[in-house]
Amino acid sequence: MSTLQEILNLNIVDNITHYVEISNRLKDENGNNLKFKIKPILFEDLNRLKRKATFIDKNGQAIIDEGKLNALCIIEATLDPNFKDIKSLEKLNISTPEQYLNKVLLAGEIERLIKEILSISGFMQDIDELVCDIKN
Repeated sequence: MSTLQEILNLNIVDNITHYVEISNRLKDENGNNLKFKIKPILFEDLNRLKRKATFIDKNGQAIIDEGKLNALCIIEATLDPNFKDIKSLEKLNISTPEQYLNKVLLAGEIERLIKEILSISGFMQDIDELVCDIKN
């Protein structure tokens, strides 16, 4: 077995988690910034999310909705808070995790969160370059 194989076997990706601060707005009772618990997007999950975010335009071309893909990735990769929490959706009188995400986070916070998720998922490039790659 090669050294690379051994290292891969010791570094499986399905249990990686990170804690990230995305805003000074979100603080605990002691004034400390709260951290989001995130995990990487796995290849199979990214493909599934890309399909969900794709629509056909009037010319029959498949187009990926960048905002929808970002939202789906955040919802998939954020472990805490849980954007799919039914009680939270009901409390805010909304019906989808996407609505919840947009109701509780500012646009800059969403951008920061998606960048952190993409970074731990192995994407080292700028978000705009990634979206361009995904579309092609």
